[in-house]
Amino acid sequence: MTSLATTLASLPATLADGVAGVGEIGMSSHSLLILMIMGGIIAFILAFAIGANDTANSFGTSVGSKVVTLYQAYMLASFFETLGAVLIGHKVTDTMRKGVIDIDQYENKTAELLYGQISILSGCGAWMLLATFFKLPVSTTHSIVGATIGFSLVVSGTSGIHWHKILRIFASWIVSPLLSGVVSICFFVLVDHLVLRKSNPLRSGLLVLPFLYLIAVAFNIFAIVYEGSEFLHFNELPLWTVVLLSLGAGVLVAVIVALFVGPYLRKKIIAESSVDCAPSTANSVELGSVCAQSKAALLEYEHKQAKLSGVSNGSHAANAVAPSASLPKEPTFFRSHKPEDPQAAKLFSFLQVMTACFGGFAHGGNDVSNAIAPLVSLWAIYWEGTSKQEMHTPWYLLFYGAFGMCVGLWLLGHRVIYTVGENLTKITPPSGFAIEFGAAVTVLLASKMGLPISSTQCKVGSVVAVGLAQASHSVRWHTFRNICLSWIVTLPVAGLLSAMVMMMFRYFAL
Repeated sequence: MTSLATTLASLPATLADGVAGVGEIGMSSHSLLILMIMGGIIAFILAFAIGANDTANSFGTSVGSKVVTLYQAYMLASFFETLGAVLIGHKVTDTMRKGVIDIDQYENKTAELLYGQISILSGCGAWMLLATFFKLPVSTTHSIVGATIGFSLVVSGTSGIHWHKILRIFASWIVSPLLSGVVSICFFVLVDHLVLRKSNPLRSGLLVLPFLYLIAVAFNIFAIVYEGSEFLHFNELPLWTVVLLSLGAGVLVAVIVALFVGPYLRKKIIAESSVDCAPSTANSVELGSVCAQSKAALLEYEHKQAKLSGVSNGSHAANAVAPSASLPKEPTFFRSHKPEDPQAAKLFSFLQVMTACFGGFAHGGNDVSNAIAPLVSLWAIYWEGTSKQEMHTPWYLLFYGAFGMCVGLWLLGHRVIYTVGENLTKITPPSGFAIEFGAAVTVLLASKMGLPISSTQCKVGSVVAVGLAQASHSVRWHTFRNICLSWIVTLPVAGLLSAMVMMMFRYFAL
């Protein structure tokens, strides 16, 4: 509270100092202040659009698997997105505002850089709102990079762009869904072989659960703490300290799960199952039907497997028929044909929510940069009076962007949540855990490297990969096709809109 009060108290002096240095810009302090206010408003609108579109991806799978309700997802996402934005968002923000274009090109064109940031915010925000209206989960990273390129082409042509860094970002867009899908499918196959394919999945799941918590907690704490927040002095901790801290926390959580959480879950699941499978009453018809459907799926699977086994062993009875396409194929290493046991699936509910919270933290650290990077550039020009962009990203601007994202999530987030959580493939708690963890691993590692990857592509890549590995191995390819098409048009459309705004500024204001 003291630091916040000090910051607010010093804000008038900060603005005054910024105005004192605007002589190098060739613009009056009044005009610069108007641009600052305009940039702040448009940045909030862009953050709103990102919250309504991209932030919804963080908990889309948890809603799709029915682990949390829509409003529970809103509350969890708001907290962890804001926390991630403030603690680790500065690194990618610096990459986005300094790495895409050559800042030195604008040393004597500071006014053009100012109007350029407004153009970037406007072009990206317009496209994000349009995509949200059509329920398309587009990449805000694509949008902001495309808008940046569009404005730079108008002002400086091709010479003002760091094309090698653009290619690096392009490569990350291709690698991110593939890497995220590979990590997710590895975890799902691990869970499938160790738990879901076993004859007693509940017992196997209780044995494996502590180790899954150890891996998830240890990795996420390591990714957050190592070279982490400057505000919490995490960046000063040596590697061995971070490793010990992460492993210690993981082992502690695993012991708690083994001694207390596991037995509690076992009693709770067995009690719920006995109630669910009791003779249906007026208040338990739906629960009983769910239990009956789950048992029917398992019995049907065993019956088909027995029939297929009988045919393959040469038992040709008089009424035997040849195998048909409706009979299940032999399970492979990556594909299981056994329906999930409903009791074992419940073990992964809280694990999926915990992983989604880490994913929301990672998303806040990565994607707040998309909304705030142009505003930080405006703020730096106002503060420094030049276009050198030497100042670090202030935490209060990160918080401002996170707040805008949360508002957009609460008001319009439901439009995209169901596209990712339900319209691509069927998601259950075990597959949801694998999807969330794979995407969180990819996004957190990318944030640490300062690489602005697309968290949307990470999540969609994981959903599709795990959907192919599930017993149903069904993916709605027409939905995936539409999402891919929206990814392709995002960069050029955002660039075109930004270029159009910049051309109007050049004609009317410069």
